Amino acid sequence: MKVLNLTYQDKALKWSLKNANFDNLTLLVGASGVGKTQILKSIMRLKFIANGKSISGIKWEIIFETLDNLRFEWSGEFENKGDVDFTDDEDDELKRNKPSIIKERLLFNDKLIVDRTKDSIIFNDAKTVKLPNQQSIIHLLKEEEVVKPAFEGFGKIIYSDQTDSTREAFRIKFSDTQKLLKAHKTLKSIQESAEDIRIKLFLAYKNSSKTFNTIKERYIDIFPQVEDVKVEPLDYEADDDIPFLFKEYPFIQIKETGVDKWIKQENISSGMFRSLIHISEIYLCNEGSVFLIDEFENSLGINCINELTNDILSSKRQIQFILTSHHPYIINNIGYSNWKLVTRTKGIVNTHNPEEYNIGKSKHDAFMQLIQLDQYQTGLEI
Repeated sequence: MKVLNLTYQDKALKWSLKNANFDNLTLLVGASGVGKTQILKSIMRLKFIANGKSISGIKWEIIFETLDNLRFEWSGEFENKGDVDFTDDEDDELKRNKPSIIKERLLFNDKLIVDRTKDSIIFNDAKTVKLPNQQSIIHLLKEEEVVKPAFEGFGKIIYSDQTDSTREAFRIKFSDTQKLLKAHKTLKSIQESAEDIRIKLFLAYKNSSKTFNTIKERYIDIFPQVEDVKVEPLDYEADDDIPFLFKEYPFIQIKETGVDKWIKQENISSGMFRSLIHISEIYLCNEGSVFLIDEFENSLGINCINELTNDILSSKRQIQFILTSHHPYIINNIGYSNWKLVTRTKGIVNTHNPEEYNIGKSKHDAFMQLIQLDQYQTGLEI
């Protein structure tokens, strides 16, 4: 999937995004508080809606393409029932009062295939049976041949936040790991699975050693003090501190040169761990994945930032990256043609191409021009 354009409004929060365009790599830049993070969260909310969630006050229009160059335009609107979180574990009264969809449209290669109102759904020029009015048409008709690629595309959107993930267990039982190892014996199967990236890394460690070694070697390039990486259960007998519950769980472990003992996942520095995860994502994600990464520089040292930025820029896979950052190296190292300057007027957020401000003579000049803009410093429209 590739997100091309998004217009979004949250009536409950009185926040809106106007007509934002995205490339294979888009770097959202601007002052703190202008709405960069909200743009990423807006895309994630549309993934939730595509998966059947009901979100109060949301109005949207998104244009996207699949790997097969199928173009979709999807728009819709939920009724506004205030700033209420309608989640799966809510009480029965909240479930009954979930907001309904007021209108919804889906176009496939410029042809209208779904037109929905409060009272009816027209699919391929025919009226459907009555369907739940609190779920999107992409969710309800996800098994239909023409809708299925759109549904599967939203499943490839990943909000990648690894800032505090060293201490999280895989949350799978030993029996499940054996089942997963049998089910995903090839790299393609591992990439196409819906498993967490750390589980994918475990599967690669066991079933795709060539790819795992490529990831490991790239990691050691960034951290030359590391001599080896493995993803295995911890040594339960040698470490009495390990809860019995975790004795069969696979954890990431690294070995540094001159150090006899393996460093457990929970003791790996956040920057080193996050770097390994981001490298793994580039190699093990599904083709057509859309990565949303907020404040890319968080927890990363300058050596990590440089190398991971280069890995993103040099990736030959069909992956889309939508990033936010304040870090000078990241902004300066990513071509200005990939920048989107985010500004805000009250609750209305806009994105701007650098050319609107005559930015673009050279990388150095572009960065200096950007940081001197009042719109970049204040985040306000002028």
